[in-house]
Amino acid sequence: MARPARPADYNAIADPYCYSDTSVLINIPGIRNAAMLARFEVVSTAQRADEPLPRGLLSVRHYRAVHHHLFQDVYAWACRFRTVRLSKDGSTFCYPEHIEREMRALFPI
Repeated sequence: MARPARPADYNAIADPYCYSDTSVLINIPGIRNAAMLARFEVVSTAQRADEPLPRGLLSVRHYRAVHHHLFQDVYAWACRFRTVRLSKDGSTFCYPEHIEREMRALFPI
């Protein structure tokens, strides 16, 4: 039987990125409240954005390094390619089976 629709922002099928029976993304500090996690993410990424970003030519590898730099305090999976289909606030993100190909098209280096 399918799981009931999630009441919050993130939605995915068989979602390994969220705490069980929630739409809260699994995170390093263990925050299980969506609003508190959103605030923590904003503060943490803003602090990291004030630091020098990883150096390099804009490529898939560099883009992933920047993603890791910004989100390293929030998500252990920062910079890794997603493995499930995901949407947020009604917007569907690139399907995981297309992410690497699409990134290589955007960053051919």
